[in-house]
Amino acid sequence: MSKPAAPAIRKPARLTQAKARLAAEIREQLEAQGGAAHREVIIGRILQRKGVHGPAAERTRRALLSAFELHMDPTPDSEAPRLFDLPFGPDSYRWALDEPVRAAIPY
Repeated sequence: MSKPAAPAIRKPARLTQAKARLAAEIREQLEAQGGAAHREVIIGRILQRKGVHGPAAERTRRALLSAFELHMDPTPDSEAPRLFDLPFGPDSYRWALDEPVRAAIPY
């Protein structure tokens, strides 16, 4: 019998300058969409604005997802502010600005 594979241990995400910049781009796009939008709309607009295609687009997409997750559910030691929310639950693809962040936007 073969042994079951050990679960992968993931390092907790940490705040970096790159993730902070990506979070700022996500925030800008969410603000432009009124505070919430489907994640593919947000990611697509950022990729289009950057002019990224092919394998670089997939790397950027993964980095955007990571930045969103870090700023949606930051660990106490990450120093990342909570900026984002999944308003329809954890399985939702709808991204939104966290309520206090959304309330600070002048419309």
